[in-house]
Amino acid sequence: MKLLLMGAGYVGTALLRQLQGLTPEVYITTTREDKVETLRPYGKDVLLLGANSDEKLKEWISFCDAMIVLVAPGSSRDYETTYLETAKKISSALNERKSPFHLIYTGSTSVCEGAHADWITEEMELDPPSANAKILLETEKIYLRSEADACILRLGGIYGPNRELTDRARRLSGKEMSGDGNEPTNHVHLDDIVGGILFCLTHRLTGIYHLVNDDHPTRKELYSALCESVQVPSPIWSSKGQSGYRVSNRKIKEAGYIFQHPRLGR
Repeated sequence: MKLLLMGAGYVGTALLRQLQGLTPEVYITTTREDKVETLRPYGKDVLLLGANSDEKLKEWISFCDAMIVLVAPGSSRDYETTYLETAKKISSALNERKSPFHLIYTGSTSVCEGAHADWITEEMELDPPSANAKILLETEKIYLRSEADACILRLGGIYGPNRELTDRARRLSGKEMSGDGNEPTNHVHLDDIVGGILFCLTHRLTGIYHLVNDDHPTRKELYSALCESVQVPSPIWSSKGQSGYRVSNRKIKEAGYIFQHPRLGR
């Protein structure tokens, strides 16, 4: 199988390590020139994405069998360019293919913003209020309408090596937070993102799947416990702000995926 990996950041680099020896040819894209040489040992070739790389990307899509899209924006202002415009380019390139193509895209559970239910499932109609969540939802729709067997993985808040939850607690310590702290949280460990992607790739899953672990403590419960564990003051919660939502992972578990870190901190 010839696999195209688009985006080699925190998740992409971890995935590349696991892909070694599993697939004969991996083609990698990056937007960072300083990472090109570092990525070369992990794949057949590396493409530096820029203003003049659209045709080369289209060529790679034409001869690869599958693609994993792991793009991430540099800031909240870059959502449309990073997600929506990328999806449109890929969808356009897929229109010229004649053979089956499997596409896995990692989005975010933030598309569930504003949903009102005890548990948010993949079948629910969503209408998130924020502009960036709307962009993410439209990006999903573009991939699902494309000429590919598309699999959408909605990721919870990512944690893992060098992204420990205790480090986040230290950054939030003593700060005033929006909301009363009773909003549920949704997280997923890096190992389960990589494991979930490989599971979907191996089983050629299609459709939408939530990739979050089993724990959904409130923000107050989570960060109070974390701050206590590292002996710093807890965040300060207000009575105004946001609502929360609990995302169900039942669908991907019913498909057969077993979480390596079903509980936070384990």
